[in-house]
Amino acid sequence: MYEYDGRIFASASYRRDASSRFHPDHRWGNFWSVGAAWIINRESWFNAPVVNMLKIKASYGSQGNDAIGMYKYTDLYSVTNDGNDGISIMFGAKGNPNITWETNANLNIGAEFGLWNDRLSGSLDFFYRKTSDMLFSVPVAPSMGYSSYYDNIGDMANTGIELVLNGDIIRSKNVVWSVNANLTWVKNKVLSLPESRKDYEVNGHKGFISGSTFLAEGLPLNTLYIHEYAGVNPTTGESQWMQLKKEYAEDGETVLSEKWIKTSNYGDISSDPDSKVLLDSTLADVFGGFGTTLYAYGFDLSIAFDYQLGGTTIDGSYAGYMAPSTASSLGKNYHLDLLDAWNKETNPNSEIPRFQFADEYVNATSTRFLISSNYLNISNISLGYTFPAKWWNGHISNLRVYVVCDNVWYWSARKGFDPRGGGNGLYSPIRTISG
Repeated sequence: MYEYDGRIFASASYRRDASSRFHPDHRWGNFWSVGAAWIINRESWFNAPVVNMLKIKASYGSQGNDAIGMYKYTDLYSVTNDGNDGISIMFGAKGNPNITWETNANLNIGAEFGLWNDRLSGSLDFFYRKTSDMLFSVPVAPSMGYSSYYDNIGDMANTGIELVLNGDIIRSKNVVWSVNANLTWVKNKVLSLPESRKDYEVNGHKGFISGSTFLAEGLPLNTLYIHEYAGVNPTTGESQWMQLKKEYAEDGETVLSEKWIKTSNYGDISSDPDSKVLLDSTLADVFGGFGTTLYAYGFDLSIAFDYQLGGTTIDGSYAGYMAPSTASSLGKNYHLDLLDAWNKETNPNSEIPRFQFADEYVNATSTRFLISSNYLNISNISLGYTFPAKWWNGHISNLRVYVVCDNVWYWSARKGFDPRGGGNGLYSPIRTISG
């Protein structure tokens, strides 16, 4: 580390790490960083009384990620009872001896400032983060005898801006009222994939299908690739989806025409990726928080919010609550929206399909269950009082009583849907009250 006259700063680092989560031949990784900062307001020529701090900074560095669990580099087996009081060895998971460190290289350029004796302060940063040799659980056909394996499959980039602001609206001897806000905007893009993983093309993007997402060059991570819901058949009450019908030439390969039609037979399209549509990513565009704090004559009150804007999520919990019973699931919870389900006599124009026992595909994954991931959350409210030290004659240096509530309330696109858990039935953060 280096400092010159309290104005110019520089740093550099180098490290070499090994992780036993990789094969011994691919265990080591090299990571480094450099950075510099310049506090401009300390220069003799700087003359702006309103500015009490102005610093520009830049850094570039790399770090490694090995968070994939243990023994992913080798095949795993389990020792089990063969049913006849004997021992058998059963294949458990597929390993890949060639996996190694995922590397994150970060470029940060920014500025920090303080105005009017820090009545207004904050920072603005631009960042570019490139992830190379991404560690990814690659799905395979069940006929392989295993469901997935880990591999370093490509590169990805996150580009964004971070803004932090702090301000004092009132600053006096007995009263201080301050506000704060922060915002992060980020854009994600997959830069490259190995040729072996580019086995499918959608809208000019080459990549591979992974569940309900399409991982491809030029697209954000977690880009949805699912069937498009086409509403309710007003005659039968069945769900409908869009299906791409192709007319082929006599050679069976040349496509003469394509046409989208509505179908109520999800079984026909469930294994047809051409009948899926490419949608936005589930990743948020903007996230951050804001809040305020008030100190007045020993009392203190603070409120903090966090939020997220952009992105969509498949609400798996809602889909489950909208599905009818089957022979193996007679007792379950249902959503109140089912009270508005299609009925030929009383509700033929409903947007909710018929409610019929063992209707196999009524809650199949489609755009029907897409929902905005926007949310606003009151993350913390704190109220306290600090007693004057003079009351205690030096026997007590500080005494404060308080009550705090965490995870107070949140708003989202559907009551009960919490985007913070990805919409997959996870419990929301627990609301706690302490004093």
